[in-house]
Amino acid sequence: MSIFDFFRKKKPKIGVALSGGSTRGAAHIGVLMVLEREGIHPDFVAGTSAGALVGSAYCAGVPLETLSQIFLNMSWPTLLKPNLLHSLALFDTSPMEEYIRKNIGDCNFEDLQIPFAAIGCDIVTGERVVLDKGPMAPAVRASAAIPGIFSPVEIDGHLLVDGGTVDNFPVQQVRDMGADYIIGVNLSRSKASGRRPTNPMDVFMDMINIMQARSAVADASECNCYIRPEVEIFSSWSFSEADKMQEAGKQAAERVVEQLRRDLKLNQPE
Repeated sequence: MSIFDFFRKKKPKIGVALSGGSTRGAAHIGVLMVLEREGIHPDFVAGTSAGALVGSAYCAGVPLETLSQIFLNMSWPTLLKPNLLHSLALFDTSPMEEYIRKNIGDCNFEDLQIPFAAIGCDIVTGERVVLDKGPMAPAVRASAAIPGIFSPVEIDGHLLVDGGTVDNFPVQQVRDMGADYIIGVNLSRSKASGRRPTNPMDVFMDMINIMQARSAVADASECNCYIRPEVEIFSSWSFSEADKMQEAGKQAAERVVEQLRRDLKLNQPE
């Protein structure tokens, strides 16, 4: 085999970017299930907020069926408590950190089966902070710390809040990690949903989503394969429809299966 044939046969390094989306992050699980069925195993994963929660669990080796059940059984009382001591947020998310340790593992980024990075934002400087070293649970908690609602997390001198503030769809991150072929799963809103909010948290989350869509989301053209589950009809605060969101993720992934098979030369003879 010539050196030219070698490089033609060389498989690309696959990166998966998982956007934020609060409880809609359940859709990421459905997407990953289809990718796994097709034999697509990422070499790198990056996630923001809900994408960080799903991505970290996946990279830690949590089976997707188990992760699905975790989301189906999740509820806010298990993840947060009223903040009586901290003046910077309404809720303390230290229970979330314990929940992550219990269900995903008390591990460091260096222990993960697949290289993973979470995105946070330093609320003091506005800096985008890549979290890819040290304990994983506090980093995931920080990446999902909605400003003013969830308590910020101090890591390495940074006071961190939700990474969606600065990078809700971390496509560039997986490229920086070494990916040649990027699969992006975007749950960010591109516009107002047209769905009436049902509680104050829905109103706040809708506002955040609209702001992110204007300033903190990578363009679809930056992905080799772009997946956008249709989850805008669901509340971004309720876990009650997690099963439907997972199904929406599966359906969105099914729509690009043929592209992935063609691009990655799947099921083709060597």
